[in-house]
Amino acid sequence: MQNMRLPKKLRLLLQVSFLPVMLNEGSDDMEANSKSITGSSTFGYRKPVIRFLLREDVPPLIFVLILMVTLSLSTNTFLTLENIQAIFIQISVLGIVALAVNHVILSGEIDISVGSVIAICAFFYGYIATKFGGVLLPLLASLLIGALIGAINGLFVTKGRVPSFIVTLGTMNILRGIVLLTAGDLVINLPDDSRILGTKTFLGLNVSIFILIAAFLFIAFLNRHTTWGRDVMAVGGNKKAAEMIGLPVHRVVIGTFVLTGVCCGLAAVLFLSQIGQLQATAASGFELQVIASVVIGGTSIMGGKGSVYAPLIGAILIGTITNAMTILKVPGTYIDLALGAVILMAITTDFVRRRMVTNL
Repeated sequence: MQNMRLPKKLRLLLQVSFLPVMLNEGSDDMEANSKSITGSSTFGYRKPVIRFLLREDVPPLIFVLILMVTLSLSTNTFLTLENIQAIFIQISVLGIVALAVNHVILSGEIDISVGSVIAICAFFYGYIATKFGGVLLPLLASLLIGALIGAINGLFVTKGRVPSFIVTLGTMNILRGIVLLTAGDLVINLPDDSRILGTKTFLGLNVSIFILIAAFLFIAFLNRHTTWGRDVMAVGGNKKAAEMIGLPVHRVVIGTFVLTGVCCGLAAVLFLSQIGQLQATAASGFELQVIASVVIGGTSIMGGKGSVYAPLIGAILIGTITNAMTILKVPGTYIDLALGAVILMAITTDFVRRRMVTNL
């Protein structure tokens, strides 16, 4: 049964109509569809307010808004154009990678190698930029290296049937070891003409912000308006059910890892372009911030539930907290403590929210 491939039209019909019922897990849209099909729509799903409260990304969004209002009232420097732009420049690298890792997690997998992937892509970008100058050729090299690493991760997970945590843990250490062995004492100073994606402005805003917006729009389109985007949710909700109706589970999972690799390649360019200098320890521990952004934003770490907005909301929350600690002159050593507290708060809030909504 698992090897049987259904006709495309029949497969799409099953996917849209009956897969949500089989999964019993997945996005709120899937749950709403299944209840409309079975005729068992409940009070909660008929009420827009309740449906809004059921969204996983609502609690962190509310928390971000409350935090911003509080900081605006308590300080004179937070709610300024310069500071808000600084927050979005700061989270541009984090947000781009989190948008892609969000789909890896939605598919039921995880990728903890992104920090090392960014480091090695940044070294490729910096090395080629110092040799040939410009942006286009180094950018293409960075994107290709990222895509290749992502494909290797995906193949090990799907064809090799190795848990994604183990695969990406190995990739993380191998790539970091390669960087340390080949460029441990090397410091790359990027030429000015290769830094335009991180330093130049357009319409008064840093180019990094426009790249973040473009990445969000592109990934949101993939998520909402392509078969692949719907398949990601289906695979994460119930992989066996997805295989039974003929979904290309392996291609879907590999696609999420390739997308993550490409986004790491792009983020590496912004990362290096913004700071202008690169060392072998660059982006160490970055993967924890990425996963935190996704989880804080509301995506379930178990897969199958979440939204394309979750990683961006989580990244903005992390950026706002970091910025606030800087404004309030809190020592940087407390950032990890604050981040851990926010993660626990996000999980607790989600649990309480679901219990309250269920009782309505």
